[in-house]
Amino acid sequence: FNTPVYDTLAFNYGDQFRGEIMLDKSGNCIIASCTRSTDFPLVSPIQAANAGDQDGVIFKLNSNLSSLLWSTYYGGSGLDACYSVKIDSSSNVVFCGGTSSTDLNGTASGWQPTYNGGKTDGYVAKLSGNGQSLIGASYIGTANYDQAFFTEIDRANNVYLLGQSLNGAFPVINSPFVNPNSSQFVIKLDSTLSLVQNSTTFGNGDATSNISPAAFLVDLCGNIYISGWGPSFVQAGNINNLPVTADAEQSSASASNDFYLLVIEREFADILYGSYLGGASAGEHVDGGTSRFDKNGVVYQSVCGGCGGYSDFPTFPNPGAWSNNNLSTNCNNILFKFDFELIPNAEFTVDNNIGCSPFTVTFDNFSSDSDSYLWDLGNGDTTSIIFEPTVTFNTPGIYEVFLYVTDSICLITDTAQLTITVYDSLGLSTIPDQQLCVPTPIDFIAYTNGVANNFIWSEDITFTVPLNTDQTDSIFTYTPTQPGMYYTQVSNAGCSLIDSVYVDYIGASITLSGNDSICKGETALITATNSNPSLIFSYVWSPDSIVVTPSSSNVVEVNPNISQYLYVTATSNNGCVVTDSIRISVDDISTGVISATASEYLVASGAVVTLTANPGGYEYLWFPIGTVASPTSQITSVTVDQTTNYTVFVTNGACTKSTQVLVKTYVYECGEPYVFVPNAFSPNGDGENDILYVEGPFEEMIFRIYDRWGELVFESHERSFGWDGRYKGKYLDPDVYDYYLDVKCINDEEAIVKGNITLLR
Repeated sequence: FNTPVYDTLAFNYGDQFRGEIMLDKSGNCIIASCTRSTDFPLVSPIQAANAGDQDGVIFKLNSNLSSLLWSTYYGGSGLDACYSVKIDSSSNVVFCGGTSSTDLNGTASGWQPTYNGGKTDGYVAKLSGNGQSLIGASYIGTANYDQAFFTEIDRANNVYLLGQSLNGAFPVINSPFVNPNSSQFVIKLDSTLSLVQNSTTFGNGDATSNISPAAFLVDLCGNIYISGWGPSFVQAGNINNLPVTADAEQSSASASNDFYLLVIEREFADILYGSYLGGASAGEHVDGGTSRFDKNGVVYQSVCGGCGGYSDFPTFPNPGAWSNNNLSTNCNNILFKFDFELIPNAEFTVDNNIGCSPFTVTFDNFSSDSDSYLWDLGNGDTTSIIFEPTVTFNTPGIYEVFLYVTDSICLITDTAQLTITVYDSLGLSTIPDQQLCVPTPIDFIAYTNGVANNFIWSEDITFTVPLNTDQTDSIFTYTPTQPGMYYTQVSNAGCSLIDSVYVDYIGASITLSGNDSICKGETALITATNSNPSLIFSYVWSPDSIVVTPSSSNVVEVNPNISQYLYVTATSNNGCVVTDSIRISVDDISTGVISATASEYLVASGAVVTLTANPGGYEYLWFPIGTVASPTSQITSVTVDQTTNYTVFVTNGACTKSTQVLVKTYVYECGEPYVFVPNAFSPNGDGENDILYVEGPFEEMIFRIYDRWGELVFESHERSFGWDGRYKGKYLDPDVYDYYLDVKCINDEEAIVKGNITLLR
């Protein structure tokens, strides 16, 4: 939190007794408060006596508080309180408060010259800067209870007041924003206190007040800031349903005495922001805290909260706030800051501000969010609206570029400036690319037009390691020891160009490529590639033992039995000799160990079969690849829809061998004869036909057997669970039994088969 140079301090003495301290530009303290004393020290007063039981008192101390410069009572025959004080641009002192007096001084020319009735009225008054004269005053109120708790002054010396007016009868004047029948008011008077320019009420329409005001501000734009807290500690009232905006920190009250923040747009046009702030369990209030509202639209608030030992007040950033916890057993201090960012900030940079014509500049705009951007590019052209323009400067010169940023609420403009320098353009060319067989001194020359005074040569395009020590000379003599690119950069104060020369050594221009990993018994085709086609080479390959067909060309076929190097010597037509080699790796997988098997070789169409490749420890790929569940696994499954020859490729990275396995299918129907039940069995313990099973290509079944009286004697849902002729543990007599079979086949077809079975002995 920044500490303002000139600001106010608020303090409380009780339910009504408030005061405020205002520092003038010399650091003197102007204090507005109230007193029941009849002997308050007076210096040059405009009112020399306490006219009632309690009067307001306004006094000025010097900056080190050692001298009372002036002081005065202000009040009438009733009770009077002075709550707030401000200083206008002419050093006049404006103060406000509440009164039950019908005889206040100086109200004759005010907006309300007489007392309005009710328990109290608010009032506002203005003193000259030296405290010697009362410039004007006015009652502020209705026939009900009214008080003015805060005053503020805008740049035109208009006077604003924040207060309470019960029963919602306070007049609404020239204000599009209003919450009808509400009991808080804001009013804007001219500097004479005789004319109301705007006034409104805000709240939830209750006849009682909704908040106890804690702070009040009018910013540089004329927007109005109000903070307060729910009234449950000191009076009856309802804080619910106060106006909030869509971007509210909290859109509803979480407790009866939450804190509340409201911002009204200048000229009382609309609500700019409204939000609650508070915890769900604890109450928040301001009985000893204070507020600092920055004229630039920044709210600093000190709140008493967490009462009851709670830590439920929202903190931000979370985590990251200085403290997220209330370390007290009851209330603790809470600080928060809101920045509405109403004041624009113009800020921009460029990718480069010095260059040669035509010079293209991209402007990076880091300004605050706003509705209006205006660029003055310094070349007679003005670009508006565009947030980040890209501009080409075609003519050499110095350009002063300005960015004007204007916000849409305050209509305040901020300006940023930057200088663009454009030099004459440069031209650059160099010597042709060079071809060398042996190291030879070369004059590297940078040919330029335009004004260049710096020349750098380097093997690195970043020019971090220059080759030439004299960088003012455009000619650089150097003997390259290896092929590569040699870069030159020419420049003046604002322009630079880069070109390059490639130096090629023939010895580095031959590369060998081809299949350098083969299986034993295979041949490999190796090619020597010449990167400089202007030279013609003849080739000698070795060793002869692996060369299939002798060749003097750049392509040779080899058939090594073991891993070894192939060498080539190439001689160019200008006498340069180069050599190169390539290692050919020879691997082997014995064809005899490769095999593929299937869990079944004859299956019904749609059956799932497991395929296995042998041996293990290799990489695998099954085809047809789209039909196999895991085509790269040694063991995989496949749904066989038709007779298929499955191929698996087995590889160790260098060698690849393949084998096949044939799986045949037959067509079947879901039902007899493919699904069948034997018509007889003999459960006599001889090991033959002792158990009755259901046969067929199905996945699910319900198999039930009934005796001739219709009683269920056996039921099975598993193919492997057959009937052994017993019912309830006893073997049944030989007889004919009926069965019912419901099956679901592998192709999701269903069938019901019925028949009879003869049990034999």
